[in-house]
Amino acid sequence: MNGWQRWVKAPQTLWFRRALFQIHLWLGIGVGVYVLMISVTGSAIVLRPQFSRWFIPSEVGSTEGIELKGAELEARIAEVYQDYEIVMTVPSSRAGRATYVMLKENEEEVPHFFDQFTGADLGPSYPWQVATVEWLTNLHDNLLSGREGRKVNGWGGVMFLAMVISGLVLWWQGSRRWQEGLQIKRKSARSFNWQLHNFIGFWSLILMFAWGVTAIYFAWSVPFDMFIDWIDDDINDFERPDGFLRLLIDIHFGRFRGLLWANILWIFLGLLPAVMFITGFILWYKRVLRRYI
Repeated sequence: MNGWQRWVKAPQTLWFRRALFQIHLWLGIGVGVYVLMISVTGSAIVLRPQFSRWFIPSEVGSTEGIELKGAELEARIAEVYQDYEIVMTVPSSRAGRATYVMLKENEEEVPHFFDQFTGADLGPSYPWQVATVEWLTNLHDNLLSGREGRKVNGWGGVMFLAMVISGLVLWWQGSRRWQEGLQIKRKSARSFNWQLHNFIGFWSLILMFAWGVTAIYFAWSVPFDMFIDWIDDDINDFERPDGFLRLLIDIHFGRFRGLLWANILWIFLGLLPAVMFITGFILWYKRVLRRYI
């Protein structure tokens, strides 16, 4: 039986597959906690645009009634915020938009929105809900370290992509058993964790690939742009052949304009790498680590 026949029928007998399994295993152990963090924070910030609309009180409740303007508006603002120093006010620029007020307390500037119809404070323009999501976004995108953190994320994307590709190769169990990785059966010689790990790994392959490639792109976009320019070097052509890359970016962020249900679905899909790490860790623990504990 030659190498190809062994790969088709019994890939477990090949040294290449055994070596690849070790690479996949140690990559998972080495960057598993990182993948867990990126997965959880990525899911947490899917609704970032919605959070801004939901929690930033930039709109007045109703435009009925008399709208305060000029000196009356300034006087009412001074009355409502009498415990603060008023730095500046920005009157509403359109119907329904609240008045922006910059306050200062203990040398700290605190922006608020003010309802010019009811004369009431609407709350801070940067509430804690939005601040929390923005902090998670910075953690997810830059590891709280700016450009250097984004480069680290790029290397994380490289290792994640290596896990995805090696996992795809390892998924092949041979011509008689390849179906085992496509479904989860109640009656199976394989454990539930093994089945779940392989099931998610196969059916989420496109998602995993998109997340890995775009993580690399966000860290080092220049090589991608140079490659696209090499494909289409016509400087007068404003339609760049980067549709596939833009599709991967949309998949990465779960950009489904106006489809809230799709965004919510993406929250759960974003947790798949975390589930992959957990199930992989359990398999490793039962197979290896438990012997030494």
